[in-house]
Amino acid sequence: MTRTAIISDIHSNWQALKAVWQRIEALNCENTYCLGDIVGYGARPVECLELIQKKKIICIQGNHDSLVSDGNQDLKFNEYALSAVSHNRALLTEDQLNFLRDLPPFKEVEPRVFLGHGAPNDRDKYINYRQDFRQVSAGLLKDGGPGLCFLGHTHIQVAFDGNNFLDRAQTPFAINSNDMMVFNAGSVGQPRDKDPRAAFLVWDHSEKTVSFERVSYDVERAREEILASGLPERLANRLREGI
Repeated sequence: MTRTAIISDIHSNWQALKAVWQRIEALNCENTYCLGDIVGYGARPVECLELIQKKKIICIQGNHDSLVSDGNQDLKFNEYALSAVSHNRALLTEDQLNFLRDLPPFKEVEPRVFLGHGAPNDRDKYINYRQDFRQVSAGLLKDGGPGLCFLGHTHIQVAFDGNNFLDRAQTPFAINSNDMMVFNAGSVGQPRDKDPRAAFLVWDHSEKTVSFERVSYDVERAREEILASGLPERLANRLREGI
């Protein structure tokens, strides 16, 4: 294996996922991991989930995946997110809902390579601050040695070397073999760093690097599909702004 793509927070944005998948294929990535939230917010959960299943992508469960597939959970969502949860759930088959329901919240995919949505021990927790990242890094390091941890949930790309944040402009990042490095893949379908382009990561096994990737996609088409579905205008317009 030479390259692995790490995607997250697709959020039923088919236009973004298509563009990202084209880029993943162009980069000759031999494997792809998904860090959760395949569904939610966007208009086309069926197509997004079908691609994930067709390509046999290793996935973990995000909080939106959980609530869409099991509406009885007591998760705190705003009115915009809840409207998309109901919309998405109505479009998915029982088999697709079961697929989302059965996804694990955290997974070790290779020795010392971990996938999480929020925190390793809390799918719904946002890992935002230096202390948060240090706790994740130290906790996993204590469990057995250095390695890599890939997270999603915040929709913002982050590189952390075990002690400090790394400058995003310096991508690709050399993997420090002595630390538990933590990376956030950002979001394919709803970036929140004021850059509307779809975000993901590429882990180059041969070069021992992790790179931030951004891909332009048809934002206006994605907006139109959200509005045509009767979902809130807020969910459509934020795609233009990357917020």
